[in-house]
Amino acid sequence: MALSLPEVRVIERRRNELLKRVEYLLEVANQSGTPSRAELRKLLSTVLDAKEDNLVLVKVLTPAGRNWTRVIARVYDSRDQLMRIEPKYLLIREGFLEKPKKG
Repeated sequence: MALSLPEVRVIERRRNELLKRVEYLLEVANQSGTPSRAELRKLLSTVLDAKEDNLVLVKVLTPAGRNWTRVIARVYDSRDQLMRIEPKYLLIREGFLEKPKKG
């Protein structure tokens, strides 16, 4: 039995030519609890037909008691552009950079 992909609704799609990216506001139906960022990245890269290396999840928000998650995502034309523009904390959170060691 194959698992079906959750429903993904594109609320807003905007092309930003200056920054060479597409900005999305999406709603993802939850099948059982809030999905992890890794699961969302994999799902959205499939649905949006984008490379996972060019996709950044800026915000993931699941209101209490709801069975959907609202996601703000950005898909860049290239990984170099992503690394140049996105803030360091997002690059660390998304796994593009390693977290610096304290000490």
